[in-house]
Amino acid sequence: SLVTDFGNRIIIPNSPAADMSYYTPRSEEERIPDLGNFQQQWIDACKTGNLDTACDFEYSANMIEQLLLGLVAYRHGERIKYDGKKGRVTNSDAANAYLKRPYREGWSLEG
Repeated sequence: SLVTDFGNRIIIPNSPAADMSYYTPRSEEERIPDLGNFQQQWIDACKTGNLDTACDFEYSANMIEQLLLGLVAYRHGERIKYDGKKGRVTNSDAANAYLKRPYREGWSLEG
């Protein structure tokens, strides 16, 4: 398990048989640089129109898409192949079912 927040992270083995003897943390030079106060960057971008932020919507959208596709693959139980331009899993119709939900009669989401 990975437990993290904006300043700390810890890896916890998931079973008594697991150990972390194989794990070597990255050196300081190999780590992604600190993003700084990205919450304030976002507020400033809203107020000033300067959209040069460390954590913009494109970055966030791509990250969330990857996380959700990991959940789709986990629930599907097999490796999936995804076409990002079409927004579809290309090797399984069953996995595609996880990408949308059926709406009750009379309710719909347009757009």
